[in-house]
Amino acid sequence: MVEAEDDGDEEIEYGREYVHTADDALAEARKLIAPMSDSDVWPDWQSGVPRVLRRMVWTPKIYLGKVRHDHRKVQATVRYSWVKPCLLSELRDNYGLLPSSRYSSEWYGVYRVFVPGISIGRFCGLDPTGTIYIGRAGSKRGWSILRTRLMQLAKREHHVTQAWDYYTARHQKYPWSSLAVDWAYIQHWVDQKGDEVIGAPRAESWLLESYNDCFGEYPPMNEKG
Repeated sequence: MVEAEDDGDEEIEYGREYVHTADDALAEARKLIAPMSDSDVWPDWQSGVPRVLRRMVWTPKIYLGKVRHDHRKVQATVRYSWVKPCLLSELRDNYGLLPSSRYSSEWYGVYRVFVPGISIGRFCGLDPTGTIYIGRAGSKRGWSILRTRLMQLAKREHHVTQAWDYYTARHQKYPWSSLAVDWAYIQHWVDQKGDEVIGAPRAESWLLESYNDCFGEYPPMNEKG
């Protein structure tokens, strides 16, 4: 077991809205991304939720001692091993389905709230995955892990589900009992300095960017109105 420690991650604390605008999410995702190449894997969401995303990225310019390392292209890959989806009502009644809080391998990842079996109209087509929100969890603080984020959803304490019943159209079209969630554990990666970097932020921003590239907008609950 790895002890939780502060890593300076600026995740939003409980009770505060955690949303993405087009400007901040695209800026984060494209900081170091090189132009698309033939070797990239950037699948169309019309074929389902991505399991692998691969892009050429630029390493930042750094100094190690007296040696300067300029930008260079490297290939970065994120693999998403999605778990079996659960209805939020199932999680509420059985916390045993949630990721463990004991093992650090289950602290970090991304999660997707969706409506099973439903295609949702988007600006540039229909989303057959029914995705309404993409989020992430995992800093090295013990409180910001997948288990606690998913528990928030199940208990309606997450901003996505907190006031679901108060929005008439939302509740009638997609009752809370129809909402499901799946998640994927994300491994850390090692940067050019040899430091371990938490992989969840990149995994989340690439999912959001690929979704936006496909449908011309973010999932409905990731958009800030």
